[in-house]
Amino acid sequence: MDIRFAGAISALVVSLGMTAATSAQDAAALDTSEPVVATIAGYSAGGMASLLGEGQALTVRKHYPGSNIVYEPGNPAGSMVAVANGEREFALETSIEIGMAQRGEAPFREAYGDKISGIVAIGPKLTTAHVYGRAAFLDEHDIKSFADIKERKIPVRISINQPGNLWARAHVVAILNQYGLTMEELESFGGTLIPQSTGPTHELMKDSRADIIITGGFAPVGSVIELNSTTPLRFLPMTAEEAAAAAKQMNVDVGVIPAGTYDFQTEDLHVPVSTHYIVAGPAATDEQAYKFAKSVNAELADFQAMHPAFQAATKETLVPKVEGLRIHPGAAAFYKEAGLLPN
Repeated sequence: MDIRFAGAISALVVSLGMTAATSAQDAAALDTSEPVVATIAGYSAGGMASLLGEGQALTVRKHYPGSNIVYEPGNPAGSMVAVANGEREFALETSIEIGMAQRGEAPFREAYGDKISGIVAIGPKLTTAHVYGRAAFLDEHDIKSFADIKERKIPVRISINQPGNLWARAHVVAILNQYGLTMEELESFGGTLIPQSTGPTHELMKDSRADIIITGGFAPVGSVIELNSTTPLRFLPMTAEEAAAAAKQMNVDVGVIPAGTYDFQTEDLHVPVSTHYIVAGPAATDEQAYKFAKSVNAELADFQAMHPAFQAATKETLVPKVEGLRIHPGAAAFYKEAGLLPN
């Protein structure tokens, strides 16, 4: 048997045994000097979201020396299943995947509402939707928005990310929906749907084998800046109303990428914006959950130093607030101790 899986099963038994006692435990009982051993199931390797998982791991290692926190690349769908089934203690997710899992929507085969709890809002309103294409292609076809593609039935090669990236696929559907478009309709125009993540898509764009991408990141995204240096890019802007409607469809927030964030961006961009969360499954103990929450709070400066966008994270924004998602009792014990939740 896989050692980590066996450990997860043992932790599940411990967690179930501790649940009834949690309300009687005070925070001091959970704040031992013992190191933490746990896995965070995450997004694809090398993606910007991985910085959030690594940031959580970094703060735990620093605050509780000797801790072994593994950030395990994967995809949001698979990570949620692993956590809900007790195979991993923690996962990195957004409210999009959390909502789908709570409702038991495809690809999830059952509703996970009772199995998932919140630990930390690790990336508060940091992940902004980015919709851009090769300037040469957009200029050649005089494309200003997806409305032009629909009206003139222009065949485009568009990256929609991998099937397991529920965040990206939800954004593709919601953004296209604002123009009365679907992925199937794009194909009917002679277009191509490219099921690749952002990195491989950028390589295709360099070779003029992909035209447009719908993705996300913490603005400014370094890989976008790098790509633009060799393959000039242009954003496909949404109106404030279109961005708000797309955000509402996905149950995320709406925000703005300020003009000048990128050299090739001359106007504010209204976009959906998401928060990433560390969530726990039944294998996470109260002590682990407490220490995860406390570590980010205590080592916030180190976390903020990982990326300019992380300056938006504050002690107040770290408390997870997702409709229908309970806060793990161990994490709640810390937030009450810190005065961030009422007793």
